[in-house]
Amino acid sequence: MRRRILFSVVVVAFALACAVSEPPSGGPEDKDPPAVVGTTPAADSTGVDPSSPIAITFGEHMQRARVERLVSVQPPITIDRVRWEGQTLVIEPAGGLQRDTTYVVRLKPGYRDRHGVAGVSTREFAFATGATLDTASISGQVLFKREPSGKSIVRAFRIPRDTTFRADAARPDREVVTQRDGSFRLRYLPANDARFVMMAYVDQNGNGTFDSANEPYTVLPDTFLLTAAVPKREGVRVDIIDPNEPGSVAGEVANETGIDTVRTSLGLYGLGDSTRAEYLTHADTLGAYAFSKVKPGTYRLWAFLDLRADSIPGTYPCELPEGCREPSLLLVDSLLVSPGGSVSVPRLILKRGGP
Repeated sequence: MRRRILFSVVVVAFALACAVSEPPSGGPEDKDPPAVVGTTPAADSTGVDPSSPIAITFGEHMQRARVERLVSVQPPITIDRVRWEGQTLVIEPAGGLQRDTTYVVRLKPGYRDRHGVAGVSTREFAFATGATLDTASISGQVLFKREPSGKSIVRAFRIPRDTTFRADAARPDREVVTQRDGSFRLRYLPANDARFVMMAYVDQNGNGTFDSANEPYTVLPDTFLLTAAVPKREGVRVDIIDPNEPGSVAGEVANETGIDTVRTSLGLYGLGDSTRAEYLTHADTLGAYAFSKVKPGTYRLWAFLDLRADSIPGTYPCELPEGCREPSLLLVDSLLVSPGGSVSVPRLILKRGGP
């Protein structure tokens, strides 16, 4: 019984000889990237027989294993068999394709001919097993650290899904790579009251595979409904936040202690340690202050006059044996600094306390 493997990206190991590049036997050196010269089914065809295989024909012999790793079919299908017929890659779905469904086949950049020349552009074609091709779309722009994010990947998942669904772990129904300006367009989506969840991630290593441990991503909180009346959603903004991106804290403090020999000090302290400031700064002559490049987290804010010059609020030498307390103020509420976020602190008033 043939082994059936569930794929969204076709990965089948062939004999080593199939993947070894061969130098040209003679004539001028081949420098032209390989071309796709035909597909089965034909691009944008409708009424495709669900028992039909999917095939991509190249204009020359290819490094087969490399090609197979770069082909995906969406929505995902179960692969029964992958084979080559000369210069044609043939994918045979297990149990056939779904009826009344639009499929998108993508060949990602990096496929190579047997001389090692790589294709640098994505090739994509769609076909439908129903009478019409889905033409709805979702488009917009992806930003990372508030800048356009080229080469990020946007995914769409049709819902409902099962109760175990997680966008960061599921296989998408549609996927697209952003352009240099961060723009994207998810095409060939159904408009029959179809609802989608979307996510985007920064493909930092360029392998087209999501690594949740190392690649920043976001899942949009809202779902997108596509209908016959509204088949397109445009201008969708997707902000990806680097979880390690520092934030900032800023505010103003008024020194009403009558002591003007030192500048007001301000410190950010971790919740578990009030003896050592993680960040220290001073207010300027107008009382303004700012902490930049603050690691995301939760902090307590102290304002104080550092008369002892030890960088912590406490006591300083005076006429009393036990010393005098430095004027200080602990902000009642803790401050949550989110990745890339800016926290604005209400105006503080520092007054002189007792001894």
